[in-house]
Amino acid sequence: MNLQDQLEGDARRWIMKRNIVKTGFTLVELILAIAIIAIIAAASAPFYVKFVAQNNLEVSTDKVISAIRKTQSYAMDGKDNATWGFCMSGNNLRLFRGTCTTPTFNEDFDLTGVTVSGLTETIFSGLSGKRGEPSNTLNITVTNDIGSVNVVLNSAGGLDVN
Repeated sequence: MNLQDQLEGDARRWIMKRNIVKTGFTLVELILAIAIIAIIAAASAPFYVKFVAQNNLEVSTDKVISAIRKTQSYAMDGKDNATWGFCMSGNNLRLFRGTCTTPTFNEDFDLTGVTVSGLTETIFSGLSGKRGEPSNTLNITVTNDIGSVNVVLNSAGGLDVN
């Protein structure tokens, strides 16, 4: 190997070492990136909280409607030749066969993040000629911090949501 090749090789190694040292992020760049992410997270937090509350209200209202319709359907179908009803059991909406306190079958719908009022134990007739009619009319209100939704169950078993 001649002297010129050796000098060129040394020069290449020196340039490569200089390039390696200059790569990466500086502390200022890292702090700036973290600050930008923190600002975006802080600005979007209220929107996320509102989204979650609105979602809880909608999902809980859908669960109330679903439980009523499922109970009514079981009664109309004459499932198990039994009476079917629904009631509140703690923070759960309970679909039951038999009675609310001592059901022979029950299915609970969790209503987290909302308050439900106006919902009393209701039985759907299934064994008589009035299939699918509730034992009483209800004006159910599902409420949380965002707002409220009214679900009205009429004497014919129809639902009105507003």
